[in-house]
Amino acid sequence: MSRAALWLLPLAFVAVLFVMRASSLPFWQSFNLDPDYYYLLNGLRIVEGLAPTDISHPGTPVQVLIAATIKALHPLTSTEATVDAVLRDAEDVLVAATSVIYVLIGLSLWWMGRAVWGATGALLPALLAQTAPLLSRIVPKFALHPKPEPFLVIAVALLVAAVMPLIRPRDDGKWDRAAALAGVAMALGIACKVHFAVLGVLPLLLVDRRRFLIYAGVGAAALVVFVAPALPSWSIWVDWIGRMVMHSGAYGEGAATVIDTGRYPRAVLKLFSSKLFMSLGVVGTVLLLTAYFRLRRRGLMEQDRFARLAAGIVAAQVLVVLSVAKQPAAHYLMPALVLTGPLLAALWSLSRPLMPHIHTRFWGTVLVVLVALQIPQMAKQNAELRGWTEEQMAIDLGARFPGCAKIYYDAASAQSYAFQRGDMNAQGRYSAKLAPLFPNDEYTWFTNDHTYWKNGLMQWLKPVTLADILDRHGCAVWRGNQHWTVAPYANRQIPGFVFDDRCDMGEETLFTKGVKCDGSRVPVAVP
Repeated sequence: MSRAALWLLPLAFVAVLFVMRASSLPFWQSFNLDPDYYYLLNGLRIVEGLAPTDISHPGTPVQVLIAATIKALHPLTSTEATVDAVLRDAEDVLVAATSVIYVLIGLSLWWMGRAVWGATGALLPALLAQTAPLLSRIVPKFALHPKPEPFLVIAVALLVAAVMPLIRPRDDGKWDRAAALAGVAMALGIACKVHFAVLGVLPLLLVDRRRFLIYAGVGAAALVVFVAPALPSWSIWVDWIGRMVMHSGAYGEGAATVIDTGRYPRAVLKLFSSKLFMSLGVVGTVLLLTAYFRLRRRGLMEQDRFARLAAGIVAAQVLVVLSVAKQPAAHYLMPALVLTGPLLAALWSLSRPLMPHIHTRFWGTVLVVLVALQIPQMAKQNAELRGWTEEQMAIDLGARFPGCAKIYYDAASAQSYAFQRGDMNAQGRYSAKLAPLFPNDEYTWFTNDHTYWKNGLMQWLKPVTLADILDRHGCAVWRGNQHWTVAPYANRQIPGFVFDDRCDMGEETLFTKGVKCDGSRVPVAVP
């Protein structure tokens, strides 16, 4: 079959991303804006020659790509005029940046497939490896955005492609370059999200001491290059990662101990049990490797360096789960999930001597079944995104509640909220320019403490009180998706405060004062 078949799955996945993006725009909707607008404004800081300040992941390559996209869209414009243009047309920048990211994902998946074909001499394992981003709904959902997750798909694909020459039993003159490229891929992944570092075990069983030094040395140098724009803000990352490591809860919360021994094991089991394909791959690999080593000891099976690769992949997947179980969000498993495809390719190779008569038919069936199972899942996910968008775009607060204050709480579908929250991660650099672009009846209520600021009610960089807002406007409507946070904060500002109405709108909830959900005013009580 023609090598053109290597484009089929990458192009299909890229098409899925473009379709899902169309169903989930705009990026300022509540289920999109974290961290899309954070990365947008930190990319804008780089355009201005400033260090990004949202570096908790650290995510620097994503911000650099956004900065490059901004410059490409405004090649001859002054920096000040570019800033103004981006703040006016933020969505255009994010659409352009994600389009570039989708193309890079497709190219990296194609390269991985080509490398697997080169190592095996067969198309089928290459296609199995390329199923990587299709085996979990988490991957396309989070690969839609200008954030670290799509870059992790790219980094995993590049890492797997880089180590393929090491599969050969003898050095064919490409091992030095393979070790160096593996170091670059590792550096890219770590610069995007630090827990990618545990994937560093993947090549270790394939390299000798000389290549290990190349791998580690090139990787260290590349990491410095990838994070260089953020180095002036590095104290932010050190403080953040210190709290993450030394506290037992999510995002640096919880007791001052590394793990909560009562909760941590349950979190590990939950992560494995929730990801069927990955977990089946791990179990199947352990069983197959056990059979492989027994047969090798008896001299009944020839050496296959894919056994080393399979062991490295499983070790990396387990370490990813262990590293994120303190804050067990499913999207943190992205590197482990994407490794499932390359693991299937390794199992294809290891199983050849065990099922010589049905090997091709068996794995061909596996490929067809996996792809067929995911088609309705992708369609379902796209319908879900489209449904969320329809729900959240159905209500225009300005049209329904004219003259009333609009108070957006964590997290709300409103561009002023997305900008306000993003600008807090950019150290408030753009609030003065953003304030005139939005109505003066819009406010933001951070009901949770965030990385770089505390909770509070504010209008851009100016703190405000609920009483002042109600005196100024006479009525107010709250919008957000963490409804349980609102009443306690309102009562803290005005003891005994009671809302006049509440209405649920899918993922978000409205609360009102002085007005009903249908827009009708509440009569003022006469003493």
